[in-house]
Amino acid sequence: MMLEVKDATIAVGENILATNLSFIARDGELTCITGPEGSGKTAFIRTLMGFLPVKAGFVSVDGELLTVRSSHAFRRMMVYLPQTLQMLGHQLEEAAPEEPGEADYAVWDALLPKHAVVEVPAPLSSEAICQLAEKTIREAPDKPIIVADEPTALLTPEDTERLISLLKAQAAAGKTVLVASRKYQVISRADQVITLENDKS
Repeated sequence: MMLEVKDATIAVGENILATNLSFIARDGELTCITGPEGSGKTAFIRTLMGFLPVKAGFVSVDGELLTVRSSHAFRRMMVYLPQTLQMLGHQLEEAAPEEPGEADYAVWDALLPKHAVVEVPAPLSSEAICQLAEKTIREAPDKPIIVADEPTALLTPEDTERLISLLKAQAAAGKTVLVASRKYQVISRADQVITLENDKS
């Protein structure tokens, strides 16, 4: 699988984030997209997934143009690890027990408070986030492209190394792996590094 970006201009509205961006991400390689805060890494990931069109140039997968209209077909080939991976922590939980019946609700209704209390889930640990990333990849063995947006942002150095090793193993198995990250641990292990300069002048 070959993902090519050619002379691309990435913009959000009228805010141009990158111009004349060209590179090829090949299977068997881990490509890291890096750059300072606000340089457009997440916007670029959204472009690679077809959610944000390029203002100029093109993105293609194995020679087929990736557009907003065709992107749904390409996304079926992708595993996506979002920046907010910890929000999917419920996927690590055991299957919930059966819902109580109406009689059970009737018994407890008089005892429960009348105003619903919204419980905010506790943030996941570094270990749990790593496990969730592993689970997400494990459950999509046939998808040839992995796209990750700052997947190690909340990880300890040890779990960061664990996730990098997982992504490198996926690349070694023949997949195309693209990771947006500012972490040196990730950058130093990448086969290719693309730097977004955040030059607005």
